[in-house]
Amino acid sequence: MFSKAIIALAVASLATAHMHLDFPPTLKGDNNPHTKGQADPYLNYPYGCCGQEQPGVCRGHLDLLDTDEGKPVVTWSPGQKANFSLSGHSIQNTIENVEGGNHYGGSCQVGFSVDKGKTFKVATTWQGNCPLRNEGEDPSSQVFDFHVPADLPSGDAVFSWVWINREKEFFMNCASVTISGDNNDSPEQPEPTTTSPSTPSQTSPAYTPKPTGNAQYTLEGCTCECPTETYSSKCDCTCDSPSTKRHLVERKALSMHKRALARADKLNAPARRAEAVAFNSRPDMLLSIDFAGAECHSQGNPVELKFPNPGPDVVEGDGEYELSTPSC
Repeated sequence: MFSKAIIALAVASLATAHMHLDFPPTLKGDNNPHTKGQADPYLNYPYGCCGQEQPGVCRGHLDLLDTDEGKPVVTWSPGQKANFSLSGHSIQNTIENVEGGNHYGGSCQVGFSVDKGKTFKVATTWQGNCPLRNEGEDPSSQVFDFHVPADLPSGDAVFSWVWINREKEFFMNCASVTISGDNNDSPEQPEPTTTSPSTPSQTSPAYTPKPTGNAQYTLEGCTCECPTETYSSKCDCTCDSPSTKRHLVERKALSMHKRALARADKLNAPARRAEAVAFNSRPDMLLSIDFAGAECHSQGNPVELKFPNPGPDVVEGDGEYELSTPSC
């Protein structure tokens, strides 16, 4: 499959290579336990690099599905919080072990195919700063969280990562995964939090979570408990001093509790928006851009790509570079 690799990689090794999907292990990856023979030596290179023809969706490795080399490498549940990692390390057991680079960012999308790669739907989009521009090439520092679509059907699927950098280069790696069960593994709602010092004071009340399901606040010499996940009409307070006007403290505790719940609600808004969009109604991933014959072309330096159809779950970049949509 890689008969031209010697000449191509000899040329490519003179330039800086790039990044590839490290976890879950990509099809034909050197860390994929199901890879037989030589790993794909071009995983760190953009489409069209090194004298190659455009390799096709998933670098041309979809033919490994339903074979031993295409067995799933991870199991995820619908709706769960998952993660993937990127690496610029050299591809082992290949002709040239060229180290990669993160190109100081770019923009990424991840998504899934449930029809063996015929179509890919967006899960999450990173508009800028992907890979993380200041975190090098090691996969331990290039970890990205996302939510598996809540209604993704059970069965084998293809997970896909794409990256377009400011040099107008397109990358795509894919991993074989299994979707199993329901969304019981999804993260719980975060507990309400408040900013508090180590020692409570009358002006800066402390909050601590309670295993009973109540949120606990300490203020003005009183300990107050409020139902964790509801906007209760009343919090119950126990005060050290009988002279404390408990009903006034309970009002303050209730006000604090509502603010804490509002903050937690705001933090969870992106995940809820994503869950509200059916998987089949999500936009297709942008897979034809910045290679010979592609339908779209990004502007490139000095801007980063702004995906025109990012889907419901979007992670905004750090703002270091202006974003611009491609011409299609």
